[in-house]
Amino acid sequence: MQSLIWDDAAQRLLSKEIIKRTRRLSLKEARELEQQLVQESRLIGSAIYTKMFQASKRKPKEKIELLLGQLGAQMENGTLQLTGPYQIDPNMPPHSEFLSRLAKTIQQAYEGKILDDPRVHQLRMYLDRQNITYVRSRFGTKISDEVALAAYARTSKKQGGLGGEKMIAERARFHNKYKSSYQSGNENRKRLTPDFHSEFILDDHGQFVSQWNVLEFDDAGKLITDINYYKKRFATYSEWHYFQQQILNGESFNYADRNDIVHRRLDSLPPSQLDHPLRKEIAKEWKNPKNKTEYHWKRVDSQKDDYSQRNKRKQRVWGIAILALVLAVIKCKK
Repeated sequence: MQSLIWDDAAQRLLSKEIIKRTRRLSLKEARELEQQLVQESRLIGSAIYTKMFQASKRKPKEKIELLLGQLGAQMENGTLQLTGPYQIDPNMPPHSEFLSRLAKTIQQAYEGKILDDPRVHQLRMYLDRQNITYVRSRFGTKISDEVALAAYARTSKKQGGLGGEKMIAERARFHNKYKSSYQSGNENRKRLTPDFHSEFILDDHGQFVSQWNVLEFDDAGKLITDINYYKKRFATYSEWHYFQQQILNGESFNYADRNDIVHRRLDSLPPSQLDHPLRKEIAKEWKNPKNKTEYHWKRVDSQKDDYSQRNKRKQRVWGIAILALVLAVIKCKK
C-alpha cells in the first residue's frame, strides 16, 4: 500500500483545497463536497489529481512509481494490466494539463536515457484508449471519426475541445506497415494535439486506426492478448488482416514534446523491446514502407483540412535554413 500514498506536500494541497471550497457551506454540503473531492483525487488526470501530482515533492521516478502503484499496474505475461484502485479520469481530454505534466516527468526521469520500463512504455496504450474514447463519446457522429476529431479541435476549451487551435499534421510512414507489397493511394494519416503528445491515426475513410477497435477484456477486466483467441474471433483472411492492421498501425501516445532525439529515446526505440507479446508476434511479418520510393509523404500528408496544419516549428526551421542557403549563394556570386 505504500506505493499508493501521497507525500505530505500533495496531501496538504488536498486539505487546503477541501477547506477553501467547503468553508462557506453547511456541514452536510461540506461533507458531501469533501467526499466528492476525495473521490476525484482517485481519478488520474482530474483537476485535483493534477494539482496534487504537481505539488508532490517526490523525484520524477518516484512520481511515476506512485502513479503506477495507484493504477495497480502489473506486468502479466509481458502485458501491462491495470487493476486499480485508481482509474483514469473519463473526462480527461487529449490535451489535458495532466498528460503534459506526465510527459515532462517521464522526460526528467529518463533524461539522456532510453525508456526501459515496460510498464511506462505500455501505459501509453491506456492513455490512447482514453483519448479515442473521449473523442468518440463527446464528439462522435455517424459519419466518421475524423468528423468527431475536427469537432473536438473546433469546440471551445470550456466544452472540452481545443478551442479552435489547429492539430499537427505529421508524417505517418510508420503507421502504414504492409505485409507483402506496398499499395499506395489509401494511406493512413496522423494527427496530433498541439503539444505533440496525443496521437490519432486516420484511414482513408476517416476512421481511427487503433488496437482498441479490436482488443478485448476478459470477465475479470484483464486485457486479452492471447493470439489464438483473436485468430478464432477474426477467422477469415480479411478479418485477420484487418485485425493485424489495427494492432500495428494505430496511434501511440508520445512522451516527447516534438520529433527529436528525445522522441527517439522515449517513443521510437522502446516498442521493439517493450511492446506486449501480441504486437511483437504480429510485427514479425510486417514491414515499414520505404520513404520516397514507396511512401510519398508529400502527396499523402499534404492533404489539407480545416482543423490541422503542418508543424509550424518545422516550417520555421526549414524557412530559416532555405533563407541562409539563398544568402550564402548570393554572397558567393558577389
